[in-house]
Amino acid sequence: MLALECTKLASKKSLGRMVDSKQFFGRYLTNIADIAPLDQVGWLAGQPKGFQDWAAEAGRWRRYGAGQFVYHAGDIADGLYGLASGSLEITFPLAAEEPVSIYRAEIGFWIGDAAELAEIPRMVSLVAATESQLFHLPSRAIQQLLSIHPEHWRAFYRLSALNSRTAIMLLSEALSLTVRARVSRRLLQLAERSQEAPITQDDMAKLVGVTRGTLRRCLDDLAARGGIEMHYRKLRVLDPNVLIAFQDEQ
Repeated sequence: MLALECTKLASKKSLGRMVDSKQFFGRYLTNIADIAPLDQVGWLAGQPKGFQDWAAEAGRWRRYGAGQFVYHAGDIADGLYGLASGSLEITFPLAAEEPVSIYRAEIGFWIGDAAELAEIPRMVSLVAATESQLFHLPSRAIQQLLSIHPEHWRAFYRLSALNSRTAIMLLSEALSLTVRARVSRRLLQLAERSQEAPITQDDMAKLVGVTRGTLRRCLDDLAARGGIEMHYRKLRVLDPNVLIAFQDEQ
């Protein structure tokens, strides 16, 4: 009898926790969208369930065609963007007319934190490298959250730390690794989910910071070793171990 009562009490507590996870700002969330796969991979996946539910209600899905800009450097910040499908290219307007390609982002990547939290214009441009679906968390919702629950600043600092780490890693690679190592790393990253990297050789050359000829010689070498195949507007990884063998080459 006592065991039965304990079981009932535990069930009530469990149900209470389930209901409470739908509460934010002292009210129940009612418009919770399906945010998969962003609740399973990337920054948002590492946040508490209640925070994920807030994001699911506050945000909206947006679709972008290949080559379509999400925002430009200099734009006023309008929130955060999380990549659910496709790929994004991040560019920086350094000095020349053509911006510098910095990074090719994949599923689970979030961006927009620096300009949003510092209340400054966008520092980089963001464009859909392929047809992409993004989840947008608007500025107003973020500001409202932090004004009522300032303890959630930590979640956004965590995102900034993740993106800072990526920037430092890319700088370190450019300063210390060979072209073959950098190409191998980008291919492993881009082909992690499907073995195919949806990127042209021109775009890969810009991303790695080398000429088309230098990149082609590197790709020919990796192909001769059985690591990759070159196709129209994409590269296919045949043997990741070949790329792994060169990813730390200095």
